[in-house]
Amino acid sequence: MKDKSFVIKVGDLLQEWGKSDSIEFEWKITKELTGLDKKGISWTVVLKSLNQDSLYVSLEDILCNIEDVCDRCWASYSRKVENPEYIARFVISEKIKQEEQETSEEEIFVINTRDESINLEPMVIQSIKLQDPFIKHCPKCEKEFTDERNEDGDEEFIGRWNIVFH
Repeated sequence: MKDKSFVIKVGDLLQEWGKSDSIEFEWKITKELTGLDKKGISWTVVLKSLNQDSLYVSLEDILCNIEDVCDRCWASYSRKVENPEYIARFVISEKIKQEEQETSEEEIFVINTRDESINLEPMVIQSIKLQDPFIKHCPKCEKEFTDERNEDGDEEFIGRWNIVFH
């Protein structure tokens, strides 16, 4: 059975400002992500302490495969998801999160103060879901769609307007 833990202890980073650390995660499984294949998710997390209340967290080289269904032909296929980087901040309390979320565009998560840990699972899931295409095509339909666009794109469009610029 694969390790499902996405939790990291960060107490030492909160005590030493400016300190950084990185950890590699390989093939983690989550039930929160529909269609995740048996290999799971792998990525590297880079943590940097900003102060006693805040951490900067970067997920790098996120990789997994999602079993999906083509929106065109309804065939099942495996979609490779790769995200080079996803960044967020973790803060020590929900109050700080709410205050900073009003003025910040970055994603903010909360540090568990009981054991000074962070749970990366919501961040990892969000980084993968943001890679979902609007329209899902299996490789065969994607090739057909690309070929159709290339055929249509070969024709030159000549506009006939009566606007003259001087």
